[in-house]
Amino acid sequence: MPELKGSDFEGILVQNILDMATGIKCSEEYEDKQACYYVYSSAIGDGFWTAESPDNPYEFVAKLKVGKFAEQGQQYDYSGVNTFILGWLVEKTTGLQFQDALSEMIWTKIGAEADAAFFAPRFGVPITHGGFLARPKDVARFGLLFTPSFNKVSDKRLISEKYINKLLYSGRPSLITKPGTPSFIPGLKHNIDQWDMVFENGNVFKGGWAGQGLIVNPTEDYVVVWNSYFKDKQMSETKLTPVVFGLMSTLYKNKSEL
Repeated sequence: MPELKGSDFEGILVQNILDMATGIKCSEEYEDKQACYYVYSSAIGDGFWTAESPDNPYEFVAKLKVGKFAEQGQQYDYSGVNTFILGWLVEKTTGLQFQDALSEMIWTKIGAEADAAFFAPRFGVPITHGGFLARPKDVARFGLLFTPSFNKVSDKRLISEKYINKLLYSGRPSLITKPGTPSFIPGLKHNIDQWDMVFENGNVFKGGWAGQGLIVNPTEDYVVVWNSYFKDKQMSETKLTPVVFGLMSTLYKNKSEL
């Protein structure tokens, strides 16, 4: 995008933004108000805003100059700024605001029980990195688009088989074998395209704020959705994710027993 010329994002490949592998020093940070990520979150309305905070997240990202900790494509490092860039790219390519593009291309085509929504506390700019609100059943309907049962919610395939094969087989394991990455999890193959983890058994996982989660499994044809929450001011999660993974592992350990 021409708006990013001269910023740290100039020359960063879209695939590396999708895979959280930009190498830019703007990691998630929820406490240090001077940190790159916190300043961005203040601009979009997700962090504590002061008179010194930037007003416009688009302008903040377009002028971002914080340097790199690694070359792009070398290491996984999660940052909601990457998700914001991708949302901006959707807006540029469709000519629609991100929420309208999602509504027109996905949400209105899956038989959703209810409207979904985004937090958009400043100037109507959606918090694409973590402000999505929807009923769990509707999130499950979205998940079914990635499975052979897509026709339960949509008259036509919205997610191509070619793309699903990309998710399952075209990730880069090297991104998550570095210090601080979740490579110790049994069966983990790679992350890819905003999905946090893809496993050998076909589970494709996306985690959310406070321990929420979505699993789609195009191989075994199932979807799992769960909510969670912070229990206290220290943001202690109710850790349902390990329980869900353990349950699914038990259910599908021996398919001949099903």
